[in-house]
Amino acid sequence: MFMQNNLKQNKISFIIHPILFSIYPIIFIFSENINLLPVTEIVLPISIIVGITILMLFILKIKIKNRNKIALIISLIIITFFSYGHYYDIINGSEFADSEISRHRYLLIPYSGLAIIGIIFFIKSNRLFNNATTVINGISVSIIVLISINIVTDYSNGDFFGNPETTYEEKWLGMSTYNPGDELFLKNENVKVEFEQKKYSPDIYYIILDEYPSDYALKQFFSFDNNKFLEFLDEQEFHIVKNSFSNYPSTIQSLTSSLNMEYLDKITKEVDRDSKNYHLLNKLLSDNEVMKKFSSYGYDIVNIGALWGPNGSFKNVETNLCEFKEVNRDSLSRQLIEKSIIMHFYEKHFEQLRRDQIICTYNEIENTSEERTTPKFVFVHILSPHAPYIFGPNGENVSPGNSLDSSPWNERNAHVDQIKFVNKNLIELIPKLLNSENKPIIILQGDTGAGYEIDWKSPSDVMVIERMSNLNAIYFPNKNYDKINNLTPVNTFRIIFNEYFDEENVLHENKNYWSNSEKPYTFVDITKRLKNNQLGFND
Repeated sequence: MFMQNNLKQNKISFIIHPILFSIYPIIFIFSENINLLPVTEIVLPISIIVGITILMLFILKIKIKNRNKIALIISLIIITFFSYGHYYDIINGSEFADSEISRHRYLLIPYSGLAIIGIIFFIKSNRLFNNATTVINGISVSIIVLISINIVTDYSNGDFFGNPETTYEEKWLGMSTYNPGDELFLKNENVKVEFEQKKYSPDIYYIILDEYPSDYALKQFFSFDNNKFLEFLDEQEFHIVKNSFSNYPSTIQSLTSSLNMEYLDKITKEVDRDSKNYHLLNKLLSDNEVMKKFSSYGYDIVNIGALWGPNGSFKNVETNLCEFKEVNRDSLSRQLIEKSIIMHFYEKHFEQLRRDQIICTYNEIENTSEERTTPKFVFVHILSPHAPYIFGPNGENVSPGNSLDSSPWNERNAHVDQIKFVNKNLIELIPKLLNSENKPIIILQGDTGAGYEIDWKSPSDVMVIERMSNLNAIYFPNKNYDKINNLTPVNTFRIIFNEYFDEENVLHENKNYWSNSEKPYTFVDITKRLKNNQLGFND
């Protein structure tokens, strides 16, 4: 009997579920973000996690002889480790969200405790778990097959990629209203032309303040009077666009449009309007026309605050400052951590990294004001006043209360505090930028307005106005503001190239478009809605 049991215990079973469970969280996150993440980003996390899983198999084998038990213990550890974030989200999305029970200190103990009980059970049990291994192998294979089918379907679906034979950049350029055949673009992109010494070539600061609303929106939706800051800008001789609206409701759309000086509906003609392919927008933003032009005009291109998406891969940038790549919420590794059991321990770490990055940005903007032998175009993206709300009005550290990037949208007072902090920094910074013989061009723009409780698929007029109302202020050294009274971001650089570089770009008619994140190329023209309702809210 002993020999029979021993033979059964040492029977070599086909065990694969620990490996499959270890890669599942990675490919699940990838499948959920397939329109944002390149497939190459899964290689390193899979290699690391599979390697750790195999190492655990060998370590536990020293103490536990039953391979089925070892595999079940490891699978339980993996599932517990990578599922905690989902468990946390469920609790915080329920009726317990505002209670003490929703805090990590009360959720971690019972959640990890159940896993420990399960591990003890497997160790102490006299069972061989052959049948359990077979069943769990089958479950792990099934979920991997199903999610793989989903990924393959998305990749092969024309609605995701559109026409694979389309050269998007060429189509974009070919539809431009400015002349793409200008000699400037016939030259090698890496060869800078000699600009005329007699021509005034000002430094240019393009400062994006993420989700900074217009004065109108701040009064209507936040009960906040921003006049003190606006008066400061007026004293510095900025032109403030009244009742300004962004051209698009999301950052990627807004910046892609502004930095290419084109409306995005032009590329909808080349891809299915139901396409989910964010890679196209990322590519157009990364290799944008504005930076190409300035580079060709002999400008140094400086990028500050590159922690969001394609900002970190601008093709024509000579210098990247304040990258803090670990803070990038779009990275797969970051999302893995945020869904794991160690999310609680990393929250404060990420929170402080974001503070450091924003402070670094303000410091580096000031440092770039030093005179250079060549003019410079400085692109600055400050992820503030956008949530999470990590600063008080004077720059003091504030905890958002929830994990990064999941702060409640209804924290309007906290949003205002971030605005006060942004204002404080800009009031200190702008005079330093203007304190030069050759005064720079400075553009301050919210990529969008704020947005609370938005129905993205069917927004009311109030929702649309709040989301699209953005800060839009510009400083021209020559104070010639005649053409920018009703400026929207898509025309910003067309006007600058016309005014300071003797170009003859045709200005676009001001348009505003709505879309939702699921279909970034399905654009609804809301221009009339904004014009008709910007001073009143009649749905």
